Amino acid sequence: MECPEPDCERSATVELHIPWTDNRLVCAAHARVLGRQDGVVADPVTDRGEALLE
Repeated sequence: MECPEPDCERSATVELHIPWTDNRLVCAAHARVLGRQDGVVADPVTDRGEALLE
């Protein structure tokens, strides 16, 4: 699965648990940024471990 963020072609490897909306699957780079918001928890998708390094 590809990261849904605009202009991103990386694999979605992290699930963001967001209290005020639905959870989202994004790439590691976007998870690093979006995961800094209060209440957001970034959870790596374990079966996509190799793609975490992309």
